[in-house]
Amino acid sequence: MTDRIQPESTTVERSTACGDCPAAAAGRRAFIRDVGVMVAALFAAGAVASPAAALAGTIAEVRPSVARGVLRTYAIPSGDSIAIDVDNDLILARWQNRVYAFSLKCPHRGTRLEWLNDEQRIFCPKHKARFTPNGAHDSGRGSRDLDRYSLSRQGSSVIIDLGSALRADADAAAWRAAVITL
Repeated sequence: MTDRIQPESTTVERSTACGDCPAAAAGRRAFIRDVGVMVAALFAAGAVASPAAALAGTIAEVRPSVARGVLRTYAIPSGDSIAIDVDNDLILARWQNRVYAFSLKCPHRGTRLEWLNDEQRIFCPKHKARFTPNGAHDSGRGSRDLDRYSLSRQGSSVIIDLGSALRADADAAAWRAAVITL
C-alpha cells in the first residue's frame, strides 16, 4: 500500500430500496461490529509495534515558512513523521529523534519517490528500491543511499540548504553529518 499526497475523491452512493428493513439494519450492525474489531486490533498492534511504526499514517505535505535563495526553513516535526515538499522536491523526515532532509528524486534515475506506509520505507516505484527513513538503501535494485541535504537547527526550525545535495558514496562523512539530533 502506498500513501499518496494527492487527496482522492470519494463518491458514496446510498441505496434507499431497503433502508429500513431488518436485513439492512443487521448489515449496519455487522459493519459497525467489524469496524470496532478492526480498530481494537490496530490499537493492540500499536502496543507491540516496533519504534519505526510511529511513522505509520504520519505523512503530510509541507511548505517552507521561509524561502531565501537555496535555503528553506521548516518547523521541526513534533514527532516521527515523513513530510513532503513537492514544490522543492524535498522529503523532511523525523525518525528516532533525528531529522533528515532528502531529495524527493531517486538517486538512480530521478523518479519521484513515495512513502510505503505498511513497510515504513521510502520507495522508488520505477526500480523497486527501498530506503529507510534515514535515507539508507535497504533493498531492491542496487542503488546508492538517498541524497541528503545539509541542514541546521535554529530554535524550533530546521534550515535546509537545497544547493548541498550530499552523496554517501562521494563524501560519507558529510552525508552522515547531515542530521539534526533532537
